[in-house]
Amino acid sequence: MLSRSKHADTLRPYLARAFERQDQCDQLLQLMQPDRADDRQDRGGSSYLPYATHATFDALAQDWLSLFTLDLPRFDAYPHLATLAALHLALYQLHVAAGVCREKPPSLICEVVAPRKTLVRELSVMSYLQNNQLPQRAIEAYIREIGQSDKWQAAAADPSGFPACRQILRDEVRWPRDDDDYDGPAEADALLAEFRKAALARHRQHVANIHRSYGGGSGLVSRRGTNRLRYAPTDELLKALIVANVPVRMEYGEFLALLFARYGLVFGEREAQQVLSSEEFDKRAFQANSERLESRLRTLGMLRRLSDACAYVENPLRKASAT
Repeated sequence: MLSRSKHADTLRPYLARAFERQDQCDQLLQLMQPDRADDRQDRGGSSYLPYATHATFDALAQDWLSLFTLDLPRFDAYPHLATLAALHLALYQLHVAAGVCREKPPSLICEVVAPRKTLVRELSVMSYLQNNQLPQRAIEAYIREIGQSDKWQAAAADPSGFPACRQILRDEVRWPRDDDDYDGPAEADALLAEFRKAALARHRQHVANIHRSYGGGSGLVSRRGTNRLRYAPTDELLKALIVANVPVRMEYGEFLALLFARYGLVFGEREAQQVLSSEEFDKRAFQANSERLESRLRTLGMLRRLSDACAYVENPLRKASAT
């Protein structure tokens, strides 16, 4: 993803320095690494990234570049790099799935954890569940498009067209790989139904877990304060977002708008009004959510309120370098 981003050339020297330097930690790991060919892991082309370019690649690279330019000590930078990488991987899956479904990019309604149950919490749970179903819906939409394609319809209409239907699936999705993968009737509809069943079964075992696993790893998805998963960002994620996006300081409302524009994160009433229906939207609930976020950032030392109408989010790392 980084190598295919528009920032690849700018990132290259930073990554080269990170991988090629030989400090004490690298030397220790080199001594601990067995010098055996069978011990070395090589993906050897087994991974697959279908896009030459993608907006998510550029967004990830932009965040990493912002962190690298701070010239932080390596072990201070690594947690932020890992947090943002996990976040963008989760967003990549959701954005690709939305594109396949021909829907607008997903929004993620975030609750700043409150002591009691709130409307924002319920909306955040619903937002998580809807997004969690998006990849499966994308698979079903993709398979449906195959079945509605002209070549599939022509082959299915031919009494002797079953081998052609089987070949279409092999060309499009590499299934069935072996004759044993399908032993049902020689009917196009039955073949497509069996492929849909196999695809969804494999999806539930692997890719379906990305949203929850990477979302949780980034600090975005949590059960804190309840037994239901929803978007409730941790302090670590909030810090990483500020460090990567705030140039010294930024007006609080502008910061919320930026989080929505770049990541689809919804905290305040202005952003919530853009993604929720009039029946779902409650201005006071999202104002309270925004106020809790402001209080939390102030506790972290990353926000300063100068007056009732003026609050600024501050990046302490860039502020220190600026002074």
